[in-house]
Amino acid sequence: MAPAAEDRSPVHRTCTRVRYPETDRMGVAYHAHYLVWFELGRTEMMRAIGAPYGELEDEAGILFPVIEAGARYLRPARYDDVVAIDTTVRAVGGARVRFEYALSREADGERLATGFTEHASVGRDGRPTRLPAELRERLEETREGE
Repeated sequence: MAPAAEDRSPVHRTCTRVRYPETDRMGVAYHAHYLVWFELGRTEMMRAIGAPYGELEDEAGILFPVIEAGARYLRPARYDDVVAIDTTVRAVGGARVRFEYALSREADGERLATGFTEHASVGRDGRPTRLPAELRERLEETREGE
């Protein structure tokens, strides 16, 4: 893993713009894209704490399949909106991590959706494996308090 990063804040924010192919004929973002935005937020958070997925896979042989996901849609995201993705670590177990997300329109702060993904830590063989101590520590440091 990369050396420890500076960003250990409990909420990591990244933004994306709703692109035309992500919308329906009404200019509203298709619901499945919210899960893609969750992944974008999670990937950037992992990079920010010095644990990019590529390095975890290549160096530690750790993979993080999604084992559960959920979303609550509150307001539509529309074509050309800038969506702010706030990602937090909610729980860290021996071989599991739960991330939570809050999506809002950056222009006015209106909440668009909330959601979560839960991930298992598995080896290349697909079997559960404990989180490496250094990664667990980094995730715990960023975990939002109960």
